[in-house]
Amino acid sequence: MAGAALRPAEDAGLEVETLFVTRAFNAFQAQAQGKRIVTFRTPDGAAGLSFGGRDGLWASPVTGAFGGLAAPGAVAAGQVAAVVAAATAWLREAAQGARAAVRLPPDVFPDPNAGALENALFQAGWRLGDADLNHHLPVTAPETFVQALGETRRKELRRLGRSGAAFASRPLAEAEPIYRAIARNREARGFPMTMAWPQVAALARAFPGRAGFHAVERAGATLAGAVVLHVTDAYRYVFYWGEDPQVRRESPVVLLAEGLMGLCHRDGVAVLDIGTSTEGSRSNLGLIAFKESLGCRASAKRTWVLEP
Repeated sequence: MAGAALRPAEDAGLEVETLFVTRAFNAFQAQAQGKRIVTFRTPDGAAGLSFGGRDGLWASPVTGAFGGLAAPGAVAAGQVAAVVAAATAWLREAAQGARAAVRLPPDVFPDPNAGALENALFQAGWRLGDADLNHHLPVTAPETFVQALGETRRKELRRLGRSGAAFASRPLAEAEPIYRAIARNREARGFPMTMAWPQVAALARAFPGRAGFHAVERAGATLAGAVVLHVTDAYRYVFYWGEDPQVRRESPVVLLAEGLMGLCHRDGVAVLDIGTSTEGSRSNLGLIAFKESLGCRASAKRTWVLEP
């Protein structure tokens, strides 16, 4: 691969399983955000790295929790290095003055090319921008999940059950109350929603089978909700979740986690990614303690940046 001519293509990437780097997902998000997409591929077309950009800011993936190399399997380290070298040269020359970021998957995600990509970024002069802490649940039977909880969490589950609260999955047509409960939770904590409901609904319609809507309900009310993205067949990502502030003392999100664990176990999923517990690499200790009380495990999630 040394000396191979790699040129950017005005397309949206390769057709691969990982949702955040698929052609369709990149194209959908680029159109929604008014961004241009540039993809750098190996000469055989087997692998590529896509960036979405606007106003001198470029990111890979275009949007999403994490990205990486779009490839159907492992790629030779030399090819990965060549793709990164080509992307770096273009960002420094053709897109002069641009700032760029590559959001790598958390270490728990089974990406065979993440190590080679990170090494290539380092060699090409990129620097570590963020070292975030990501939490996930290894999927087990729901009974095993409950048994591993502390007594306080188990008591919360029992009280919720006695009160009539139950886990449910809802189709898109019935999912807006789930979004509203999450939005109320985030608003109470001072965090705005990153996507409005029409945008979430449009995403779900564009990718049937890739977005799930789940809730804890009681007497017609939504106590807690989750929007879950199916990143791969074996890996699911909690895009949003939260409990209505009015019932926070009951901790319905614990029952929500139990329900999600049951779904993942049924579907043969290996990992339920709960998301980062840091903001700009700064730890949210309260959030970390809560996730750990559910049995979450931590892994590193890094973002590499290129500056003019």
